[in-house]
Amino acid sequence: MKQKLLKRSKKAALVMMVPTATILMAGCGEEPVQSAVFETVDQCAAYYNPEQCKADLAQATALHTQVAPKYTSQQACEADFGAGQCETPPATQAQSGGGFFMPMMMGFLMGQMMNGGNKLKQPVQPQPLYKSRDDQGTFRTANNTPVAKSTGSTYLRPSSVQTRPAGLVSRGGFGAQAQQRQSSSSSYGG
Repeated sequence: MKQKLLKRSKKAALVMMVPTATILMAGCGEEPVQSAVFETVDQCAAYYNPEQCKADLAQATALHTQVAPKYTSQQACEADFGAGQCETPPATQAQSGGGFFMPMMMGFLMGQMMNGGNKLKQPVQPQPLYKSRDDQGTFRTANNTPVAKSTGSTYLRPSSVQTRPAGLVSRGGFGAQAQQRQSSSSSYGG
């Protein structure tokens, strides 16, 4: 009788594990897609259609004020991004959102056109990129996800670089996470 219960509980445990494993593996199975990182339109235009480069930079620039980490003081922002690397948003944003500081955009991530026009379920969107004071060699999204160590082509999992509006950040956020990630991982995009 005891052995019958043990077999039944093992079977139940396996049945319970299948949905959980499927959910976990679904995130791991996402295919990396080709994207690219550039600091300027001219860098981009050396490899891709200049009009697409301009369009992606414009989209990234428009997102910059929405998604960039926001700080209540310039000192707090510069502690994460370095002296002279922070700015106030354009006048229209500053008037509606109060006074705050955000990092300067250091580059942009190319969008969907990198995948030959294939329509992905979850495409990579053009977006602004930043560099933290503690890791000046790595381009990062506004969510502090490492994207690339240099300009040019890179492969990313679309879910790892989805944009979302940023809130106020306190010191120890972006910079400390960048330093921690740099020392614990050298893999990008998931």
